[in-house]
Amino acid sequence: MIKNRRSLHSKDPVAYVKDHFDHLFTNPAAAIIIIDTTGRIRFINDYVLRMTKYHKKDIIGKQFMNLISSESKPIVQAAFKKLKKGKGIIPYEFTIFDRDGSKLYVKATASPLIKDGTVIGMIGFATNNTEYRTTVDHLSKMVKELSFLYTIGKELASTIDPDLLFSKILMYLSSTFGYERAGILLIDESGKYLRVHANTKPFPNWRREKRIKLGQGITGYVAKTGKSYSSNNTKKEKRYITFDRRTKSEIAVPLKHGRKTIGVINVERYQYDAFDENDLHILTLIANQAAIAIENSRLYESLEESYLDTIKALVSAMEAKDHYTRGHSERVRRYAIKIADKFKLDEKQMKELNYAGYLHDIGKIGIKDTLLSKVEPLTKEEYERIKRHPEIGNGILKDIKHLSSTCAIIRCEHERFDGNGYPNGLKKHKIPIGARIIAVADAFDAMTTDRPYRKAIKKTEAIKIIKQEAGKQFDPEVVRVFINILKKRSK
Repeated sequence: MIKNRRSLHSKDPVAYVKDHFDHLFTNPAAAIIIIDTTGRIRFINDYVLRMTKYHKKDIIGKQFMNLISSESKPIVQAAFKKLKKGKGIIPYEFTIFDRDGSKLYVKATASPLIKDGTVIGMIGFATNNTEYRTTVDHLSKMVKELSFLYTIGKELASTIDPDLLFSKILMYLSSTFGYERAGILLIDESGKYLRVHANTKPFPNWRREKRIKLGQGITGYVAKTGKSYSSNNTKKEKRYITFDRRTKSEIAVPLKHGRKTIGVINVERYQYDAFDENDLHILTLIANQAAIAIENSRLYESLEESYLDTIKALVSAMEAKDHYTRGHSERVRRYAIKIADKFKLDEKQMKELNYAGYLHDIGKIGIKDTLLSKVEPLTKEEYERIKRHPEIGNGILKDIKHLSSTCAIIRCEHERFDGNGYPNGLKKHKIPIGARIIAVADAFDAMTTDRPYRKAIKKTEAIKIIKQEAGKQFDPEVVRVFINILKKRSK
């Protein structure tokens, strides 16, 4: 009778296991599942039902791949193919969804069931690894967030340029948290509108407006109320304004300096239910740091404007001593900036050159008026005094922290490309590029304006002289660029 019963179930993987390994089913500390070679579930133990919250009738006879999450299907299908070939597999982890739709992390191993050399099914053993994985993921996310906050805090504290500041914030948000879209909007001077100042992705052609009225949309609401707002389904969100049709979830947090809201950080994802309280918390912390950095940047800009006004006042005081040179510094500065733009100098170099244009003759404050306005030729001794003005200018400005690099330009303005200049006889590219640029601009303006000792010469004559001095007094490349600029102006 026993032989007949076994022969009847010779291709039944469940009967085969129970006949040979019945003791396995007495231990419920792990999930046990048996499937046939078509992938249908033939047996599950109570552990599986408790873990997934399904009823037995919902699972038995169904394809086991229906339980596997889409992200894990490739790895599970690969394991199933190996088992069908009679090969074993090493333990691996995959994810499934329980009856409520919650994701479960499962660690499993499986073996083929072989009878008379033929694979008749597979048996798998698994444990619920969700609590462990959730804890590890949570701790990993916390470490990432803390590292991010430390890094961005340090970066923001040392960044003054607002454009660079915004790009750093958005770069970190995208790279660290994977937000598909992130933007920074600031309240404009009218206090009535938000304007987009930085965005990780350009707006689509059909939605180019970059101004949002306070109270309008999610970002406008946050700007007006100073309260954070999140939506995990923008398609059902009345406040949502469509900027990107792919967006399905959005969070906006206020940028607040003290009690004053100055703008909004907005992030978007392309899937529903993308955000939780932790996202809101981390974004709020980032916004707090960003708001301080933005205000510092604004204060710095205001300080720089005041600083520039002071410089202009100094130059006016200097030029008041000699009406022939009135406006000279401003013209030299404009020429120099145009030349520098063609050389593609970086922002720092451009700023230094801008100051140097204004201040290149500031040392003449230390030269007697009678020498500066003298009509007769200078004596050798008088010329030596005049030659001291770059060093006098350096002495006036060297202790001003913001002008340390500018001082090098001012000190070297009268150095010559061939090494025969003063005060140090520097040659070629040992002379700062800013000083080489100022030298050409200064010489051209000096020749084309009236001076006490001579009348202005024609621009064509000045250009001819500058060309002749290329490689001697002046950097040939600077001369070439400047001549091209003047030609374009004359057309």
